[in-house]
Amino acid sequence: MALPFATPSSLAEGFSISYCTSTDVDIIADIYYDTFATDKRNAFWWPPNKEDMFTWMKVRVLRKMDDRRVRHFKVTDGKSGDVVAFARWDIPEGYEKAFGEWVGDDGSAVEVSQTVKTGENTPANSAPVEAVDPPTADYPKGSNPELCKVFFDALKVASEKYDADAMLGLSLLCTSPKYYRRGAAKALLEPMLAIADAHGLKSYLEATPNGKRVYEKLGFREVGRLNFDLKELTGEDYGDMYHITVMIREPRST
Repeated sequence: MALPFATPSSLAEGFSISYCTSTDVDIIADIYYDTFATDKRNAFWWPPNKEDMFTWMKVRVLRKMDDRRVRHFKVTDGKSGDVVAFARWDIPEGYEKAFGEWVGDDGSAVEVSQTVKTGENTPANSAPVEAVDPPTADYPKGSNPELCKVFFDALKVASEKYDADAMLGLSLLCTSPKYYRRGAAKALLEPMLAIADAHGLKSYLEATPNGKRVYEKLGFREVGRLNFDLKELTGEDYGDMYHITVMIREPRST
């Protein structure tokens, strides 16, 4: 399936971009886990058992792939075959086709495992970010429901406050730690932001501390902050207050 954008010139030699497919679910879960685990504050709501987190993440990835308003793209290292990074975008209503096709747009019933396929594009960068709005009690097995609720409720309140559904939303951006500083995140961000610019659309995300500077370089600006007192919430000393930054990018003139 053709991508909605040309391969960015910033993409490292030997890397390529394509749609994620359901066969990528395991590696997506791996990259998600490894990316966020680099800062233990990101994982304050996670269950202690890694496999429980993996199981939850895989179910969520497949569900998101079955959503017509969600797009997943990946960067792949052609030499090793490794998936280097992936991004999940939430598309505002009415702009679905502008940001890439979803298999099943013809209205035919499609199974989750078939919802996204690559065509002529060969499987092909870092800042983690999450902006999810899960159904009630959609928490990982073994996690503390109260911590999950605090975390997800804060994201939901921010999303509703800033009307995130009306904007292009970056829901997840994760790069495998061994591929940091190879330009994969930038290559996954810039083409979609250019489409948003062309349509006069704002873009929205919620950034972890490690991600904030990356997004600022691309024109995102802080509009709010979600504060989590992890010592009070968990009883553990994580150091400073944990902040997730709500950021919006105004469309640039094209």
